[in-house]
Formats: sequence, structure tokens, C-alpha cells
Amino acid sequence: MPALPRDLRALAGARRAVLGRRVLAPRVLARSVLARGAAGPALSVADQALVSACNFATTIVLAHALGLEAFGLFSTAWIAVLLTVSLQLGLVVCPMISIGPGLGDEARPAYYAIVLVHEAAFLTLAGGAVAIGLALAFGDRALGLAAGVACAAHLAQDFCRRYLFARGRPPVVLGIDALNQGIKLAGLILLSRAGILSPTRALEVVAASAALSCLCAIPFRGPLAWRAGEFGAASRRQWHSGRWLVLTGLMQWLSGYGGLLVAGALLGVTLIGVVRAAQSILGVLNLIRDALENIVPPIAGRALAQGGLHGLRPVIGVTAAIGFAGGLSFTALLALTGKSLLAAAFGPDMAAYAWVVAWYSLLFPVSLVSFAQICAFRALERTGAVFAATAAAAALNLALVYPAVRGFGIEGLLGVAITSEVLVCLVLAGLLRRVLRAPTGTLGSLQPA
Repeated sequence: MPALPRDLRALAGARRAVLGRRVLAPRVLARSVLARGAAGPALSVADQALVSACNFATTIVLAHALGLEAFGLFSTAWIAVLLTVSLQLGLVVCPMISIGPGLGDEARPAYYAIVLVHEAAFLTLAGGAVAIGLALAFGDRALGLAAGVACAAHLAQDFCRRYLFARGRPPVVLGIDALNQGIKLAGLILLSRAGILSPTRALEVVAASAALSCLCAIPFRGPLAWRAGEFGAASRRQWHSGRWLVLTGLMQWLSGYGGLLVAGALLGVTLIGVVRAAQSILGVLNLIRDALENIVPPIAGRALAQGGLHGLRPVIGVTAAIGFAGGLSFTALLALTGKSLLAAAFGPDMAAYAWVVAWYSLLFPVSLVSFAQICAFRALERTGAVFAATAAAAALNLALVYPAVRGFGIEGLLGVAITSEVLVCLVLAGLLRRVLRAPTGTLGSLQPA
């Protein structure tokens, strides 16, 4: 039986004890939780707690200071930015955090240098597209330019934090995120109190804080080496790993915001505001997923490289267990406190919709189990399975959301969302079970070097 990867011990604290030739039983390993290597995951959780809290506070500041119409304009611009974030995750980030940690010490500096070139090209294209698109859509060049710059800066900052996690520098990530969120929130509050906050100025504050955070990350980039001869092979591997993730991100973006658009057309702006408020309250649950996103893919890549499928299985099992238990705990907590949270954040009129928070929170335990399975497919560089599951759920969502909302209102919207997430989990489970039953030798060249 192959040894558990060192990073799995950091994730779940499971430690292997070698006494001569004898290895402790799995039950003994399970009792050594948190015995070793918890610093990285602890810092990741602390970082995500900071980011989630500051994002929630930012939403409240913007909603109160801008008013419904201007906040809607800002939100529309930010939806375009979120689309580019999904594309970046598929094209650049997800392949990087799965492939990079599994490479040898000699190959890693050249690979990360090539990824930085990919990222620079993507920032230029994405920022320009958002700037031009929004300027044409709203007839406001200042808003379009601010959104384009904010898009590029936000993408760069998001890439920096994930890059630093992949290279094993969680303390630096915590520092640059604290700087970014602190400056952004302070700037928005100052402009709000001065009565001069607008969607354009809010985007400018977002851009400035993210850019400063990126500059502070540069000294911690780690060793890099440019080898032009490896650019083509690395780019092809990057594309092979991420091509389906790009389509997956597009499907997720379309199904998520498509449902809201349908609900807005049928139910009116008020109930859409309720859904958005519930989503902001539930942003705390992203703490778990985002923390695991920073920790698990590099661990899974190294586990596969060191132990094959036998090394990958325990990583996925532990991740699924942690995600489901954590998500279910937060779901129970929000079911009890959702009413008071909505009233405190958005006023007493919103307290009547606390049930929306409880319903929406049911998505998260299921989505975290799906995430664990997605990490396995990323490590195997077989992300077509992720696209297949997401496409099936998106098709179901788009087919059912109109009649469900028309017949049952917001309950129908929530029911379709939960059903779609369960479908993703079931499809992934079936496909992953078949892959993990295959002999280790069948991985071939898909196993990271």
C-alpha cells in the first residue's frame, strides 16, 4: 500500500508512523487528526474568513450608499467581471494549481514563468473586452474604462493569491488579501461618508486596492526560469487540462445568472433583491469552498504524482467529508440565525424572507462534495467529465427554471437550483467511481510528472 502523501497529512492531520517495517492501521491514522502540518490550512481558512467578511461588508456599504438603481448598475458591471474570473479559472488558474505542484524542482520554475505569460495575455484581453463592452452597452466611457481597469486588477490579484498558494506561501496570501480588502473597504466608506460614491468611483477603488496588493506580492513570486523551448509543450498541457473547465465556467455562469434573469422578468425587482441579499448572507459559506480550493488541488496533484490513484483516493475522501460536514454545520446555523442576519444587514423588511437563506444554504453541502470530485478530475487532467456534469445540470436548469418560477415563484427558482446541484454531484460520482476503479497503470501520460 503506498504511503499517504505528506500534504494529505497537512489537510486532515492524518500521520503515518513507521516502526521498522510496520505501518499503523488506518484507524490509528484517523485518530491523529491535526497532529501535524496544520499551519497552511489554518492560514487559508483565516484568509478566506477575512475575504468573506470584507466582501459582505463591501456589499452592505455599496447597497446603502448607492441606492437600488446605482447599485444595480455596479452589480451589472461586476457580473461581466465575474464572467472573466470564470474564464481565468479554467484557462490559467485551475490547470496551474493542479499541474505545478506535481512537477519536479527543476521543471517548476520554467512552468510558472510560462503561466505568468499566459496570465498577462489574458489580463490584457479580458480588461479590454470588459471596457469596450460596457462602454457600448451603457454609453458611458468613464464607467467602461473604470470597469475594464477594475477587471484587470481584480483578475491579477485573484491570480496572485492562487499562485502564491500553489507555491506554498499562505502567510503572504493572508497579507496581500488583508491589504487589498482593507484599502478597498476603507476607501468605499470614506467616499460614502463624503457623499461622492458612484459606480464609477467604486470600481476605481476596487482597481486601486487590487493593484497595490499585486505590487506587494511581486517580491514573493519564487524562482522563475524562462525556457522558450518549453513554451509550446507547457501551453498545450495547460489547454488540455483547462479546455473543459472554460466551458464548465461558462455553463455555471449562464445557469446561475440565467435563472435570476428569468426570475427578474417574472417576479419583479424586489424578489431579485431578496435573492441577492440571501446570496450575500450565504457568502460566509464560500469560506469553506474557497479555503479548500486553495489547499486541495495542489495536494491532489502531488498525491497523484507520488502514489497514483491509491494516493489520490484518500485526498478526495477526506475533502468530501470535511466539505459535507462543514457545509451542513453552516446550513444548520444559518437556518437558525438567517432572520436576524437579514434584519441586521438589510433592514427589518427583509426578515420575512429568512426562509430563502435556509433554502439556499442547502446547496452548499452538496456543492462541496461535488468540489472534492472535481479536484480529482483536475488532478487526472480529465476535466471533460466536469463539463459533462455541469452541462447536464445547466440544461436541466434552463429547461425547468421558467415553468418552475412561473408556477411556484421564488420557491420554484430555489428548487431548480438545488435539483441541478444534486444532479452535478451524482453525475460526477458515477464518472469518478469508474475512473478510480481503473488500474493505476492506465493513467499513462495523464499522471503529472
